[in-house]
Amino acid sequence: MLEKIFLDLIEKIVQVQNSHKVSTEGDPFLSRNWEFIFSDFDGWLVLYCSTRKILGGYWLYPMLLPNDNVEDLKNELPEFNLHQPSAAYGHVMSGEKHWLEPSWGNFEDFKRSEIPLFFHRQYYGRAKGKENYCEFNQIVTHPLDLHWSEKHNSYCRTDDQGDEVEIIKIINHEDVSLILVRRKVFEKLLYLGDWSLVRYFSFTRFNAESPSYDSFTRELYEPKGYDGKFEIIRCKDEYVDFRGAQIERPSTPKEQLLSWKFSDNEEETEKKYAEFVVHDWKNKQILKDYSINPKKFANYFTKSDLPFETSPIFFKAEVLDKYKNNPDKYELDERTISCRGGWYLETYDINEYNQVHTYAVYLARLPYKEQLHWLQYNEEPKGAISKRSFQTDFEAKFPDEIPLLQQLQNSLETLGKIEVGKEGLTIWAPKGGSWESASKGLHYVNSENANQWHDFIIALANATNEGFPKKALSKIASKFGNENNQLGTLGLLKFILKTSNNEDKIPIIHGVLNDLQLKRGKGKAHGTWATPVGSLIDDANKTLQDVIHAINELTQRVEAIELPDDE
Repeated sequence: MLEKIFLDLIEKIVQVQNSHKVSTEGDPFLSRNWEFIFSDFDGWLVLYCSTRKILGGYWLYPMLLPNDNVEDLKNELPEFNLHQPSAAYGHVMSGEKHWLEPSWGNFEDFKRSEIPLFFHRQYYGRAKGKENYCEFNQIVTHPLDLHWSEKHNSYCRTDDQGDEVEIIKIINHEDVSLILVRRKVFEKLLYLGDWSLVRYFSFTRFNAESPSYDSFTRELYEPKGYDGKFEIIRCKDEYVDFRGAQIERPSTPKEQLLSWKFSDNEEETEKKYAEFVVHDWKNKQILKDYSINPKKFANYFTKSDLPFETSPIFFKAEVLDKYKNNPDKYELDERTISCRGGWYLETYDINEYNQVHTYAVYLARLPYKEQLHWLQYNEEPKGAISKRSFQTDFEAKFPDEIPLLQQLQNSLETLGKIEVGKEGLTIWAPKGGSWESASKGLHYVNSENANQWHDFIIALANATNEGFPKKALSKIASKFGNENNQLGTLGLLKFILKTSNNEDKIPIIHGVLNDLQLKRGKGKAHGTWATPVGSLIDDANKTLQDVIHAINELTQRVEAIELPDDE
């Protein structure tokens, strides 16, 4: 559904189109209330407008014009002869000669010619009713890093929160077609190309179904409130045509728009910082409601009473749930967190008291809205930072232990190197073709939240059990006389272990993997919501350790089996 600002704009266009029929003041037929289309609409600029199903017409079409040619254009106005290209480049031929020709003419004319912003394309391979569509010039979308979003029916970019932000909005309403752009972002393009925006304009009013079109009068109109030139053509009180162009230049200072500090979030004019409980280990104190503004901290090389920028800040484990629950937007790795197209947290860890912690210097680099999310879970430290963090961040050493999820990946990849037959069939292969795809959503359980535990079990089963290919296991099982084609992958594993003198390993291999599958089946994926008794954190850690052990044992047993060759 369209936002109110766009619905109001469409309603205003329709009203203006017919205002001469309802007004009695002055000469409503010559009213210039159509000029509102050149206004700023809450940060949006109208690039294109075309009315449909309305007697008359309200038409606006944009072009990029080199600033050096603005005065020449103004001298030609209000006359113009506009060619609306349907493609940026065309196949041109003359006799036996063929060549590519850009929409602006010769390649050498780029810095002197008008450049179209978009092209109205038509393709009958599209769904019925969607054959006609608007394709924007790459000279607009590429420098501004814009991408088409089916969800918004707009050209978008991601903001520092990783959310899609509409920059160019295309509206096909019952009465009006509109294309709008965020002014500040578009002005950046005008500076980059040394262009002005020319909006060619035509607006007509009728008081008769069939005007006589005789006794024309012409009047030149040059507005004082903005740059432009128009001609008013009138035929008695039956017909009037306003025709010409408006010239738009950037209103925001160039040094602001082309600064690395520029953000599409027009409300945020300067960096803001939240206040946290900070462990000032330099001065051996706990600071409460302390701003993480970098000016409030010092580094090791600065003599100051200020706390070090590596002062840790602690949080409840639930601070990570937001990132676990949206893997399409956030990437939660062992020690880092990143937001799609947005921010990046360089390091975090979890101490023995199940507290998440990071350092002030990194937290301050997050967008203010993201800082507020962390602030909700901020608490005083219950102990020191993790042993791993101390080793890697302060002693510059490798950690003593390999993280469990890394151990799982290593074990599965080792298992996946075992091949069966000349076809090169593997015992295990990651679901989706890569570990990143197979392990999507697989994170440690850091709270007694049943949702988090269920998600962990489902993700762990997907990362392990879903990677066993039936074809390779069936080939091995057939070597030991299996004729049951109904066995699943775990059933085949059990049969192979039993018939290869590894029956004693069935409980710690098949039993563990099968128990994981049963837990998954009793989980929320099937609506039963069964959870184990006791700590969910402990259960998840034990399950992960047991699965790693099972995979390692399976690798050893399979490597010891004489695998079948192709006949």
